[in-house]
Amino acid sequence: MPDWLKGKSAPNGEIDQLTNTINDQGAEQRKVMDKFNRAMNDFATDRSLETCLDALNLAMQLANIRAKLAESYEFYARLLEKEITRLNRAKT
Repeated sequence: MPDWLKGKSAPNGEIDQLTNTINDQGAEQRKVMDKFNRAMNDFATDRSLETCLDALNLAMQLANIRAKLAESYEFYARLLEKEITRLNRAKT
């Protein structure tokens, strides 16, 4: 996880960076998912060790990207929760 995600709060510039990170990870996930679908089709037609390993490698890449994406969304949700709490306290 990047160092700026480990902090307890994030200045406005880091929120923009977090949004960009989420967008980049989403785009990377779509690319790897396309490659994975092709690799699975290749494996379905040619059940060789090579096609199996290609599909497995892409599955692991996809899992890694999704884990990073989940961490980013979790951090984003915590930021929103803190902001809602702060706004509720300011309202009262």
